[in-house]
Amino acid sequence: MNRKTGTFTVIAAIMLFAATLATCKKTGNGAVQGATPMAELLKAGKPPVALGSMMRGISPIAPTFNMAVTNVSDCPIKSLMGTVVYFDSDGKFIPGSPVDSGYAELTTIKPGEKIELSTMSNDENAATGKWILKEVIYMKMNPVDKLYGELPYKWTNPNYEAELAAATNK
Repeated sequence: MNRKTGTFTVIAAIMLFAATLATCKKTGNGAVQGATPMAELLKAGKPPVALGSMMRGISPIAPTFNMAVTNVSDCPIKSLMGTVVYFDSDGKFIPGSPVDSGYAELTTIKPGEKIELSTMSNDENAATGKWILKEVIYMKMNPVDKLYGELPYKWTNPNYEAELAAATNK
């Protein structure tokens, strides 16, 4: 094998490896591994995202909290809306703390993708928090014709009021 052929073979092997890595989350039928079809989630009354615990970070300006959000659906997520409730170091609700919070990005959260969200509290005593999901805007193919592209759809948490009341002890 000459040098030119050897270089081409190495480059081709690297490109094949990169393509394999890029598609490793996809199953044989094009679905994303770990993503549930949106229709199944809606039928079961489950949200299209999974929320991690809110963890307090370090910020010199105000208490900052981070939370992982995973798109568990097979549809891209455009935005998330919710309410953050903060608690002190004893686990007691901080009155006046429920704050509407959300995520809206130019790029979507792809099926199976996990992102990190951050929010700040204006109360220095905030030690922990809970993010209560209110609405999710997701994109789904136009049911009339695929030529028209995707349309936004909204999922609304049917338990939002009860979850907020439970978190704020109201």
